This record gives sequence, C-alpha cells and structure tokens, in this order.
Amino acid sequence: MGHSVNHLRMGESCASTGPIAFTQQDLTMVCLPHDGPLVIKLQINSALVGRVLIDGGSSVDILFLSTFKNMGLNRNALRPTCQPLFAFDSTKVSPLGVVTLKVCAAERCLDVDFVIIDSLSSFNVIMGRG
Repeated sequence: MGHSVNHLRMGESCASTGPIAFTQQDLTMVCLPHDGPLVIKLQINSALVGRVLIDGGSSVDILFLSTFKNMGLNRNALRPTCQPLFAFDSTKVSPLGVVTLKVCAAERCLDVDFVIIDSLSSFNVIMGRG
C-alpha cells in the first residue's frame, strides 16, 4: 500500500535534469490575465504531490511536516539548519531541518533543498525562488 496525503500518489521517479518552465501550451486552459495563485502538482521523489503553491515572492522552498511524513520520508534524512523563517506578521518559525529531494515536472527534474516546517497550511508545498 502506498503513502498518500490529499492528492499525493506514489509513482516512478524521473531521470532527466534541467530547469522547470511553463510554455504557451501550458496556458491553453488559463484565462488571461491570470492574477490568482498558481497551484500545481509536482513529482517529488517518488510521490505525485498536489496543492503545490508557486510563490515567486518566497525565498525558500517549503515542505510541510505532514506532507513529509505522508511521503514516507524519515526525519533522519533532515540536515540541521539554524536559519529561522519569518511569516508576513514577523512571527519567527523554526525549521525542523533541510532535505534535498528530486522534483520533476514533465520530463525535467531538479534537486531541490526543502526547508521542513511543522505548521498548518492549505498547501502541501510552497515552491519559491529557493
């Protein structure tokens, strides 16, 4: 039995690398001008993860602890970090650690350093400029 959370599904991993980009073909079902949040699905390691928020204003890539656990990942994989995060209201959030995971969109894959935080969110992942 595979691990799942929300729209998370176990699958096979990608092998190629390179930048992740959107093309005109990706915009065929998007009403322009588009000013809403961009929420997509990404393959992260061997899991298809839904509710991934693309936030160009964020300086880090965030994976929430609940998603981390539901992906079947082990806290032993976390590397320590002493870099705090700050919310919009200047509240300090202490990360649990950092983990490098393979992120794939279509046939493109990248190794991404995710900061793991234990916080409630409507999203499973926030992809920033990290």
